[in-house]
Amino acid sequence: MRWEKERFHVIQRVLRAVRRWKMFSPGDLVVAAVSGGVDSLVLLDVLAHVAPREGVSLRVLHVDHGLRPESSGEAEYVKGAARHYGLPFRSVRVEVQASRPKGLSPEEAAREARYRAFEEELAASGARRLATGHTADDRVETLLLRLFTGAGPRGLAGIPPVRGPYVRPLCLIWREEVERYARFLPLAPLEDPTNRDTRLPRNRVRHVVLPFLEEHFPGVRKVLLREAEALGEVWEWLEERAREAEAEGVRQEGGNLEVSSSYLFALPPPLRRELVARLVRRSGAEPDYHLLEDILRFSEGGGSASLDLAGDLRVTREYGRLIFGAAPPGKEERGFPEVDVPGEGEYPLPGGRRLRVELVSRTGGMPSPREDNPRVALLDADRLDFPLRLRRTRPGDRFHPLGAPGTRKLQDFLVDLKVPRRERERVAVLESGGEIAWVVGYRPDERFKVTPRTERALRCELLE
Repeated sequence: MRWEKERFHVIQRVLRAVRRWKMFSPGDLVVAAVSGGVDSLVLLDVLAHVAPREGVSLRVLHVDHGLRPESSGEAEYVKGAARHYGLPFRSVRVEVQASRPKGLSPEEAAREARYRAFEEELAASGARRLATGHTADDRVETLLLRLFTGAGPRGLAGIPPVRGPYVRPLCLIWREEVERYARFLPLAPLEDPTNRDTRLPRNRVRHVVLPFLEEHFPGVRKVLLREAEALGEVWEWLEERAREAEAEGVRQEGGNLEVSSSYLFALPPPLRRELVARLVRRSGAEPDYHLLEDILRFSEGGGSASLDLAGDLRVTREYGRLIFGAAPPGKEERGFPEVDVPGEGEYPLPGGRRLRVELVSRTGGMPSPREDNPRVALLDADRLDFPLRLRRTRPGDRFHPLGAPGTRKLQDFLVDLKVPRRERERVAVLESGGEIAWVVGYRPDERFKVTPRTERALRCELLE
């Protein structure tokens, strides 16, 4: 009778969690992630009883991390457990050490590899849900870990009962309840010896910090679980508002994400911070507290500037906009070689662009200059000193913009046109005898313009 009581108590509370958070819908295929440990075996047994009531079907997935010699035997053990319940089974071997990114702990790398395997299984099987064996204790431990290391609202929400396709049916069940239930399972759970290694942060929280807190603050685990649930609800609200703000105020331009500074700073501070965090994630970086603080302080400044992020990502501030994700120009683009232009032909420019040059004469019907097309310039060929030189801009460059009263610094000219900094780094000039004849794609020099007396013109066109 004791078995019936233990089983009934846990199964009823799992059913309550499943229905409260709408984890399953009739007709769903659900993948149960089973490692062979006590939590996952209890999950499997409970789901075997719950699935018929909820009208769902099950299959079992085991992820073999290959970190211990006995891992292949564990996969066979879980296969036998799946056979006992008459369920389809699949084992996936992942390589953790070989693909581990720099700075990622083995535990974090294993988790990432495991979730990649989960995503592949969901896609391959067509399952709508994947259930993991996270318990109430896991949620409390995660809350403390993230509080100690600093994680913001998203991290303090802990392990939610449902996120995307992932569900945690044991989210209201405590570990001691799981262990009592496990004594009556048809199969003895496997034990991972690393679960006792207090050198690992989670194990220190589990075996040292939480027992200490329980001794001095009885019932603290239940209080922390309530806090995790409350923070989870706050996070869900904030995430939804941030998603709406992103849809309304963020524009994607090529590989970059743009938001106006006025829009960003009109948002309440928590929403502003979360929107920036979302843009950083979409740009391929992980937003920690210090990174977000740096970006927000940087965003308050004026003028144009850039702030390098993790890897080769960058946030750029220019003319009332913030631009996320633009990589700094590579060396080959910042320092493209100078090119001689001896006459007609096409010549290379950074970013795959080209300059086409051709001679036209008055007798052949010289086209009139088109001031509305800055990609085309007509220069008086007889005033030019060949070979011309195609080069990038230099500090101190000056020229006489067509139609202007005198010479100007090229830098000031481009700033007045509100040319973004990242575009200014790509600007090229066509030089004749040491003088700028054309700021390519922007403005010819007054001294080389075509006049009614021009007999031959050089037609220059920027090709993207």
